[in-house]
Amino acid sequence: MRTVQAAATAVSIWFSGEDVPDRPGLLALVRQALTDRGLTPWPDVEAECFAAGGDALIIARPAARQRLAFAFPELESLLAGALACPDGPSSLYDAGADGYILTAAPEAASPALRAWGTPAGVTADWEVHAREQGRCLMDGAAISELKRWFSR
Repeated sequence: MRTVQAAATAVSIWFSGEDVPDRPGLLALVRQALTDRGLTPWPDVEAECFAAGGDALIIARPAARQRLAFAFPELESLLAGALACPDGPSSLYDAGADGYILTAAPEAASPALRAWGTPAGVTADWEVHAREQGRCLMDGAAISELKRWFSR
């Protein structure tokens, strides 16, 4: 038996007495549940599985879009990369003696960020921690703010 609940922000599927499908099969079930309820399927999915006995509960939600992160040793290289990017979601962090870290949504990143910066292994948790530590210099629209201040 299978019970499905779907909303714009989460899908839950309870399997009782049947095997849970593999990841591609599960993603297809999540997309189908959203479509059946007239909702737009999510581009990517995060899912957790809780199993006990012959039952399993899958809770799925839209996956957060991964932001790209680049480290810059000094202001000049940061500006060279950022000023060549389109405006979009981005944040700038103080990296102490290592310079700056710029995070950006994929649509706001240009090849110039790779040319002038170094890819940084930064996660969403790191960004939260950096904000808590007061290291966020520009939040939300750093690229457009850098352009406003430095491209005159």
